[in-house]
Amino acid sequence: MTSTPANEQLAELLRAHGLALQEEGEWLRVSPRGPRLQAMFTDTRTEPGNCTRRLDVWLEPWTGRWVVESVVGFGNTEEEALNDALTNFGRASLHVLLAAFIRPPDEHVTVATWQVGGVDRKVILGNIITRGDNPGPKLEELWFKAFESALRSLPLTSGTHWVRVYYAQREEKRMALEVLLDNEPWQELADLLETAPWPAAPGFLSRRLFLVLQGGVDVSSAVGAWFDVPEDEDPIPLIQQQGATLLEAEKLYAYLPLAFGEILMKQMGAVSPLSADFTANPPIVQRSVLLAEDPLWRDAVHLSEQALRGETALTGQQVVQLACSSATIHTLNDLMKQGAKAKDIRFTPPLIMLSPKAMAEWLTSEPFVSIPASTPAAPVEFFEVGPVAPVAPKRPWWKFW
Repeated sequence: MTSTPANEQLAELLRAHGLALQEEGEWLRVSPRGPRLQAMFTDTRTEPGNCTRRLDVWLEPWTGRWVVESVVGFGNTEEEALNDALTNFGRASLHVLLAAFIRPPDEHVTVATWQVGGVDRKVILGNIITRGDNPGPKLEELWFKAFESALRSLPLTSGTHWVRVYYAQREEKRMALEVLLDNEPWQELADLLETAPWPAAPGFLSRRLFLVLQGGVDVSSAVGAWFDVPEDEDPIPLIQQQGATLLEAEKLYAYLPLAFGEILMKQMGAVSPLSADFTANPPIVQRSVLLAEDPLWRDAVHLSEQALRGETALTGQQVVQLACSSATIHTLNDLMKQGAKAKDIRFTPPLIMLSPKAMAEWLTSEPFVSIPASTPAAPVEFFEVGPVAPVAPKRPWWKFW
């Protein structure tokens, strides 16, 4: 299979939908600070009178996150197959992407609210795309009700996600059932859809649905804010604009370097802390959290693991940059320079400084608890990271007790 750039055709399609674009190397940027896209055609079949081309479109809504949508075009000639792929993308995915990441929804999408994973989500649904030899009359899509019920029943991390469902049959026998979550196979949902009432018909018939779910705090967009905001500006307001409360934004800004640093520490054998202490009045500890029980921390660690495996749009340099801004990595590096071995170093809970407003937000939901800061025992290194909001971002300071 051979691949060729498709940015020129994608740009023509986007401009036809009223978007102003700027070229940035291999990318098309929507407005000066908006998302960017790129596209590629892949030759999947070329036979006399029978051509198939796949169109892959990457959209980067913010630094470190890719939405990848792939559609197939058919035709008697290559030109017909390419045009069919572009048309298919415009019908199946484009308006959902526009509504989720670029501009308000239009009449080509349906917007609803579903509770998924215990979180109320804004759901942006595209049209159900039917292709086939003989689609027949438009019937009620009974499988969609099974899909909605199954999706609502599954756990899903907070933040923005996208789902694609594709079903194909020939002569009333299933050929394919593909369910993707954030570009990857979602077997749990696919298993639940095995017995859904899918349509059956003579010849070939397919169904395709693409949707985006938005709700809760998105850790990956907070990473984007960490990189996109200039060093002399505060990223906390931008993280709040993405849907986080002040408390969530400040916790995330403290968690991200620690979570990315933890992955490197584990590789070297150091023991990372199991909990974190929070305060707006040091050295008093006003809140203590078991990190494994905090969804924000779990999401941050999960994202760092994905980034380390190359499964996000973050570059290796960005992963290292974020990890090395962690106080734990700085401490580990200093101790190893002094001759310590990573496997002998254990970290006690970091004391993370919150702003008074963020701590007040926390205290309104739980009684005030004052806990004296613990005294570390050798060879434990105890450190304080903060403050989060009052200082210049990306240049955190810390104090070692």
